[in-house]
Amino acid sequence: MKKDDISVIAVSASHGIMHAYLVLLPALIPLLKGELGNLETIGLLSTIVTFFYGWGSLPVGFISDRVSKKTLITASMLLCGLSAIMISVSYDIIFTGLGFVMLGIGASLYHPCGYAHMALLSDDLRGRYMGIQGLGGDLGMAISFLTTTILGEVLGWRNAFIAWGLFGIIMAFVDRMVIIDASGPVDSHAGRLGFVDTIRKMFETDQLRNLLLVFIIVIISGALWSGVSTYILKYINDEKSVGLLIAGGLSTLKYTVGAFAQVIGGELSDRMGRKIMLIFGFGAFTLSLLALTVAPGDLVVMFILVAVMGFTFFITQAPMNALLGDVSHKDTVGVTYGVNFAIKYGIGSFAPAAAGFLAAAYGMDYVFYFFALLSALGLGVSLLISEKQ
Repeated sequence: MKKDDISVIAVSASHGIMHAYLVLLPALIPLLKGELGNLETIGLLSTIVTFFYGWGSLPVGFISDRVSKKTLITASMLLCGLSAIMISVSYDIIFTGLGFVMLGIGASLYHPCGYAHMALLSDDLRGRYMGIQGLGGDLGMAISFLTTTILGEVLGWRNAFIAWGLFGIIMAFVDRMVIIDASGPVDSHAGRLGFVDTIRKMFETDQLRNLLLVFIIVIISGALWSGVSTYILKYINDEKSVGLLIAGGLSTLKYTVGAFAQVIGGELSDRMGRKIMLIFGFGAFTLSLLALTVAPGDLVVMFILVAVMGFTFFITQAPMNALLGDVSHKDTVGVTYGVNFAIKYGIGSFAPAAAGFLAAAYGMDYVFYFFALLSALGLGVSLLISEKQ
C-alpha cells in the first residue's frame, strides 16, 4: 500500500476515534447511576464538550493554514486520550467538568486540519474524499457505542473511559509516524495575513450567498448531531423498552449505516450535485424522527427506523462539506473549515441542553419533536441553495 493511502487511512481513523470520544458519555448515561448528576446535568456536560469542541475549531482553523496539519491531528488524539483518563478518575463534578472541557478542546483540534487535508487532495473528487473522511468518523461512533456499552456493563463506566483514553494515546503515536501533510495551491501572502484579514478574505467569494446558506445548514446539522447522539440510546432504552445492550447495538447500527451513507452521499454529490442530496437527506430524516416517536418498541421496527435515520442524516454530510470546499478560497480553506465547525458545534451545542430541559418538562417525545423541527428547517434552507454554474 502506498504511503499516501496509509496517510489517508490514518487521518480518517483519527476522525473516527475523535468522534468516538464524543459519544462516550451518551453511551454510558444508563450506567452512571447519578454519579455525574441528573439528566439536566448530563445534558449540560454534553453541551460543555460540544461548545469547546465547536468554538475551539475557529482558532484551530486559522492555525491549520500556517502549521503542520499532522501535528494538530496528533495533538488531538493525545489530548482526547488524556482527558478520558482524567474523567475516569474524577469523583468531583468540577474536576469532571474540567475533564470534559479538555475533551472538547482536544476534539476541536481535529476537524479544521483534517477536513482541510482532504479538501486539498482533489478538486474533482472532493465529494469522494469527504465521504472517506465521513466513513471513518461514523465507524468510530458506531464502534464506540457498541464497545463502550459492553465495556461499561462488564467493567464499569470508569474503566470504559480508561480503555478509550489509552487507545487515543496509541493513535497519537501512529499519526506521528504515518501521516503525510497535504498541500494545496495556496497564496504565499495568506500566511502573513492577520486573523481579521483572513476571515475577510474567506468571504471574498463570488458564491457568498451559498457560503452563508451552507453555514446556516451546518449549524442545524451540528445541533442535530449533538442532540440526537446524546439522547438516542436513552430514548430507545427507556421509552421503547429495549434492553441496554440491544439499544447500544441499534445506536451502533445507526452510525454503521451512516458511515456508508457518507460514501454514497459523497459519490452522488460529485455526479448529481450537492443540493439534491441535502434536500433528500434532511427531508427523509425529518420523517424518520417523527416516525420514531410513534413507532412501537418492536425490535424489527426499531431496527428499520434506526437504519433509516442513520442513512438519511449522514448522506447529507459529505455533500455539505464538499460544497463548503467548492465555495472556499484554497488559501483560506483551513480557516473556512474552522469557522464551519465552530458554528456547527459551537452554536449547535445548545441542542443537548435545550433537549434536556424539554425532556424534564414535557417528556422524551418532545426532544425528538424538537429535532424533527430542526431537520425541517435544514430542508427549507437547502432549497435556497443555487447550484454552481
